[in-house]
Amino acid sequence: MLAEERRTRILELIEKERGVKVSDLVRIFNVTGATIRRDLEALEKEGLLKRTHGGAVLPQSFSFEPLYATKKRQNLKEKMAIGMKAAELVNDGETIFIETGSTTFQIAKNIKNRHDLTVVTNSIEVARELLNARGVEVILTGGILRKETVALVGPLAERVLREFRVDKAFLGISGIIPGKGMSTASIVEAQIKKLIIEMGREIIGVADYSKFGKECFAFVAPTKVLNKIVVDDKVPLKHIEELRNEGVEVIVSSTFDI
Repeated sequence: MLAEERRTRILELIEKERGVKVSDLVRIFNVTGATIRRDLEALEKEGLLKRTHGGAVLPQSFSFEPLYATKKRQNLKEKMAIGMKAAELVNDGETIFIETGSTTFQIAKNIKNRHDLTVVTNSIEVARELLNARGVEVILTGGILRKETVALVGPLAERVLREFRVDKAFLGISGIIPGKGMSTASIVEAQIKKLIIEMGREIIGVADYSKFGKECFAFVAPTKVLNKIVVDDKVPLKHIEELRNEGVEVIVSSTFDI
Protein backbone atom coordinates (compact mmCIF):
# COMPACT_ATOMS: atom_id res chain seq x y z
CA MET A 1 0.00 0.00 0.00
CA LEU A 2 1.34 3.44 -0.95
CA ALA A 3 1.83 6.08 1.73
CA GLU A 4 -0.93 8.30 0.28
CA GLU A 5 -3.42 5.42 0.30
CA ARG A 6 -2.50 4.50 3.87
CA ARG A 7 -2.86 8.10 5.04
CA THR A 8 -6.26 8.40 3.42
CA ARG A 9 -7.37 5.27 5.23
CA ILE A 10 -5.99 6.64 8.51
CA LEU A 11 -8.10 9.79 8.06
CA GLU A 12 -11.19 7.69 7.37
CA LEU A 13 -10.59 5.73 10.59
CA ILE A 14 -10.11 8.90 12.63
CA GLU A 15 -13.31 10.44 11.24
CA LYS A 16 -15.22 7.28 12.11
CA GLU A 17 -13.74 6.63 15.56
CA ARG A 18 -12.80 10.25 16.47
CA GLY A 19 -9.34 8.99 17.37
CA VAL A 20 -6.78 6.24 16.72
CA LYS A 21 -3.82 4.61 18.48
CA VAL A 22 -0.44 4.04 16.87
CA SER A 23 -0.47 0.44 18.08
CA ASP A 24 -3.79 -0.22 16.35
CA LEU A 25 -2.60 1.35 13.09
CA VAL A 26 0.60 -0.75 13.18
CA ARG A 27 -1.56 -3.86 13.42
CA ILE A 28 -4.07 -2.76 10.74
CA PHE A 29 -1.50 -1.75 8.13
CA ASN A 30 1.26 -4.20 9.09
CA VAL A 31 3.94 -1.49 9.13
CA THR A 32 6.34 -0.19 11.79
CA GLY A 33 5.50 2.31 14.47
CA ALA A 34 8.00 4.72 12.93
CA THR A 35 6.13 4.58 9.61
CA ILE A 36 2.80 5.34 11.30
CA ARG A 37 4.31 8.22 13.28
CA ARG A 38 5.65 9.72 10.04
CA ASP A 39 2.17 9.41 8.54
CA LEU A 40 0.59 11.15 11.52
CA GLU A 41 3.19 13.90 11.45
CA ALA A 42 2.55 14.56 7.75
CA LEU A 43 -1.22 14.64 8.26
CA GLU A 44 -0.89 16.95 11.26
CA LYS A 45 1.10 19.43 9.15
CA GLU A 46 -1.87 19.52 6.76
CA GLY A 47 -4.17 20.33 9.68
CA LEU A 48 -6.11 17.08 9.26
CA LEU A 49 -5.47 15.65 12.73
CA LYS A 50 -3.86 16.41 16.08
CA ARG A 51 -1.25 14.03 17.41
CA THR A 52 -1.56 12.83 21.00
CA HIS A 53 0.59 10.60 23.18
CA GLY A 54 0.35 7.23 21.47
CA GLY A 55 -2.07 8.23 18.74
CA ALA A 56 -4.08 11.00 17.09
CA VAL A 57 -7.49 12.66 17.27
CA LEU A 58 -9.58 14.97 15.12
CA PRO A 59 -8.62 18.67 15.19
CA GLN A 60 -10.97 20.87 17.21
CA SER A 61 -12.21 22.55 14.02
CA PHE A 62 -13.71 19.28 12.76
CA SER A 63 -17.47 19.33 12.22
CA PHE A 64 -19.86 16.45 11.52
CA GLU A 65 -18.81 16.34 7.85
CA PRO A 66 -15.39 15.43 6.39
CA LEU A 67 -12.94 18.27 5.84
CA TYR A 68 -12.43 19.30 2.21
CA ALA A 69 -8.77 18.29 2.28
CA THR A 70 -9.87 14.83 3.40
CA LYS A 71 -12.55 14.52 0.74
CA LYS A 72 -10.07 15.45 -1.99
CA ARG A 73 -8.15 12.28 -1.18
CA GLN A 74 -11.12 9.93 -1.09
CA ASN A 75 -12.03 7.93 -4.24
CA LEU A 76 -9.67 10.15 -6.22
CA LYS A 77 -9.52 7.98 -9.36
CA GLU A 78 -13.30 7.86 -9.57
CA LYS A 79 -13.53 11.63 -9.14
CA MET A 80 -10.89 12.23 -11.78
CA ALA A 81 -12.77 10.00 -14.24
CA ILE A 82 -16.05 11.79 -13.50
CA GLY A 83 -14.39 15.18 -13.93
CA MET A 84 -12.97 14.23 -17.32
CA LYS A 85 -16.32 12.92 -18.55
CA ALA A 86 -18.29 15.89 -17.21
CA ALA A 87 -15.85 18.32 -18.86
CA GLU A 88 -16.79 16.83 -22.23
CA LEU A 89 -20.24 18.37 -21.75
CA VAL A 90 -18.78 21.90 -21.65
CA ASN A 91 -18.68 23.78 -24.95
CA ASP A 92 -16.84 26.92 -26.01
CA GLY A 93 -18.89 30.08 -25.60
CA GLU A 94 -21.04 28.81 -22.75
CA THR A 95 -21.66 30.21 -19.29
CA ILE A 96 -21.54 27.54 -16.62
CA PHE A 97 -21.63 27.23 -12.84
CA ILE A 98 -19.23 24.92 -11.01
CA GLU A 99 -20.10 24.37 -7.38
CA THR A 100 -17.60 23.81 -4.61
CA GLY A 101 -16.65 20.17 -4.17
CA SER A 102 -13.87 17.65 -4.54
CA THR A 103 -15.54 16.09 -7.61
CA THR A 104 -16.62 19.33 -9.27
CA PHE A 105 -13.03 20.54 -8.79
CA GLN A 106 -11.96 17.83 -11.22
CA ILE A 107 -14.18 19.41 -13.90
CA ALA A 108 -12.24 22.67 -13.58
CA LYS A 109 -8.98 20.81 -14.14
CA ASN A 110 -10.26 19.61 -17.53
CA ILE A 111 -11.68 22.80 -19.09
CA LYS A 112 -8.61 25.02 -19.14
CA ASN A 113 -8.35 24.83 -22.94
CA ARG A 114 -11.88 26.11 -23.62
CA HIS A 115 -12.45 29.40 -25.42
CA ASP A 116 -14.86 32.22 -24.58
CA LEU A 117 -16.08 30.28 -21.54
CA THR A 118 -17.50 31.98 -18.46
CA VAL A 119 -17.38 30.08 -15.18
CA VAL A 120 -19.38 31.26 -12.18
CA THR A 121 -18.36 29.53 -8.96
CA ASN A 122 -18.56 29.69 -5.18
CA SER A 123 -15.31 27.75 -4.93
CA ILE A 124 -11.96 29.35 -4.14
CA GLU A 125 -10.29 26.14 -5.33
CA VAL A 126 -12.03 26.20 -8.72
CA ALA A 127 -11.19 29.86 -9.24
CA ARG A 128 -7.54 29.25 -8.40
CA GLU A 129 -7.38 26.26 -10.75
CA LEU A 130 -8.69 28.38 -13.65
CA LEU A 131 -6.59 31.43 -12.83
CA ASN A 132 -4.24 31.04 -15.82
CA ALA A 133 -6.76 29.59 -18.30
CA ARG A 134 -6.65 32.26 -21.03
CA GLY A 135 -9.99 31.48 -22.62
CA VAL A 136 -11.92 31.23 -19.35
CA GLU A 137 -13.42 34.15 -17.44
CA VAL A 138 -14.11 33.42 -13.78
CA ILE A 139 -16.78 35.07 -11.63
CA LEU A 140 -16.68 34.39 -7.87
CA THR A 141 -19.95 34.75 -6.00
CA GLY A 142 -18.45 36.28 -2.89
CA GLY A 143 -19.87 35.43 0.51
CA ILE A 144 -18.76 33.90 3.79
CA LEU A 145 -15.96 31.36 3.45
CA ARG A 146 -17.03 28.09 5.01
CA LYS A 147 -13.70 26.54 5.93
CA GLU A 148 -14.92 22.95 6.18
CA THR A 149 -15.69 22.83 2.47
CA VAL A 150 -13.86 25.94 1.17
CA ALA A 151 -17.25 27.17 -0.08
CA LEU A 152 -18.56 30.72 -0.31
CA VAL A 153 -22.00 30.73 1.32
CA GLY A 154 -24.43 33.03 3.09
CA PRO A 155 -26.66 35.98 2.08
CA LEU A 156 -24.16 37.63 -0.29
CA ALA A 157 -23.53 34.40 -2.22
CA GLU A 158 -27.27 33.73 -2.36
CA ARG A 159 -28.01 37.23 -3.69
CA VAL A 160 -25.45 36.81 -6.47
CA LEU A 161 -26.84 33.39 -7.43
CA ARG A 162 -30.32 34.87 -7.81
CA GLU A 163 -28.94 37.38 -10.34
CA PHE A 164 -27.37 34.86 -12.74
CA ARG A 165 -28.63 32.38 -15.31
CA VAL A 166 -26.23 29.84 -16.77
CA ASP A 167 -26.32 27.32 -19.60
CA LYS A 168 -25.17 24.47 -17.38
CA ALA A 169 -24.85 24.10 -13.62
CA PHE A 170 -22.59 21.38 -12.25
CA LEU A 171 -23.83 20.27 -8.85
CA GLY A 172 -21.83 18.31 -6.30
CA ILE A 173 -23.78 15.65 -4.43
CA SER A 174 -22.98 14.56 -0.87
CA GLY A 175 -25.73 11.97 -0.56
CA ILE A 176 -28.17 10.59 -3.12
CA ILE A 177 -31.01 8.10 -2.94
CA PRO A 178 -32.62 7.70 -6.39
CA GLY A 179 -36.35 8.26 -6.26
CA LYS A 180 -36.04 10.11 -2.96
CA GLY A 181 -33.56 12.94 -3.26
CA MET A 182 -30.19 14.56 -2.75
CA SER A 183 -28.85 15.85 0.54
CA THR A 184 -25.84 17.50 2.12
CA ALA A 185 -24.39 17.90 5.61
CA SER A 186 -24.97 21.64 5.99
CA ILE A 187 -28.16 23.72 5.92
CA VAL A 188 -26.34 26.76 4.51
CA GLU A 189 -24.87 24.72 1.67
CA ALA A 190 -28.23 23.06 1.01
CA GLN A 191 -29.66 26.54 0.41
CA ILE A 192 -26.84 27.35 -2.02
CA LYS A 193 -27.48 24.12 -3.91
CA LYS A 194 -31.19 24.94 -4.23
CA LEU A 195 -30.36 28.30 -5.80
CA ILE A 196 -27.85 26.66 -8.16
CA ILE A 197 -30.61 24.37 -9.36
CA GLU A 198 -32.82 27.39 -10.06
CA MET A 199 -30.13 29.25 -12.02
CA GLY A 200 -29.21 26.51 -14.49
CA ARG A 201 -30.96 25.80 -17.78
CA GLU A 202 -29.42 22.35 -17.53
CA ILE A 203 -28.59 20.75 -14.17
CA ILE A 204 -25.78 18.20 -14.18
CA GLY A 205 -24.97 16.30 -11.02
CA VAL A 206 -21.66 14.57 -10.32
CA ALA A 207 -21.31 11.79 -7.76
CA ASP A 208 -19.04 8.82 -7.15
CA TYR A 209 -20.34 5.46 -5.93
CA SER A 210 -19.83 6.28 -2.24
CA LYS A 211 -22.57 8.94 -2.36
CA PHE A 212 -25.31 6.51 -3.40
CA GLY A 213 -27.65 5.16 -0.76
CA LYS A 214 -26.35 7.84 1.61
CA GLU A 215 -28.62 10.39 3.28
CA CYS A 216 -27.15 13.51 4.88
CA PHE A 217 -28.56 16.03 7.34
CA ALA A 218 -30.05 18.66 5.01
CA PHE A 219 -32.37 17.85 2.08
CA VAL A 220 -31.56 19.59 -1.21
CA ALA A 221 -33.99 18.44 -3.92
CA PRO A 222 -35.56 15.36 -5.51
CA THR A 223 -33.28 13.51 -7.92
CA LYS A 224 -35.71 14.15 -10.78
CA VAL A 225 -34.58 17.81 -10.96
CA LEU A 226 -31.36 16.60 -12.58
CA ASN A 227 -31.16 16.64 -16.36
CA LYS A 228 -27.98 14.56 -16.29
CA ILE A 229 -25.70 12.93 -13.77
CA VAL A 230 -22.12 11.79 -14.31
CA VAL A 231 -21.10 8.81 -12.17
CA ASP A 232 -18.32 6.22 -12.06
CA ASP A 233 -18.55 2.58 -13.09
CA LYS A 234 -18.78 1.33 -9.48
CA VAL A 235 -22.31 2.70 -9.03
CA PRO A 236 -24.73 -0.28 -8.76
CA LEU A 237 -26.84 -0.83 -11.88
CA LYS A 238 -30.08 -0.67 -9.85
CA HIS A 239 -29.35 2.97 -8.94
CA ILE A 240 -28.59 3.83 -12.55
CA GLU A 241 -31.85 2.26 -13.69
CA GLU A 242 -33.82 4.08 -10.99
CA LEU A 243 -32.42 7.41 -12.14
CA ARG A 244 -33.14 6.67 -15.78
CA ASN A 245 -36.71 5.76 -14.86
CA GLU A 246 -37.02 9.26 -13.43
CA GLY A 247 -35.94 10.75 -16.76
CA VAL A 248 -32.38 11.53 -15.68
CA GLU A 249 -29.69 10.88 -18.30
CA VAL A 250 -26.95 8.86 -16.61
CA ILE A 251 -23.41 9.15 -18.00
CA VAL A 252 -20.99 6.54 -16.71
CA SER A 253 -17.26 7.30 -16.57
CA SER A 254 -14.49 4.72 -16.32
CA THR A 255 -11.36 4.77 -14.20
CA PHE A 256 -9.61 2.92 -17.03
CA ASP A 257 -9.46 6.32 -18.78
CA ILE A 258 -7.22 7.72 -16.03
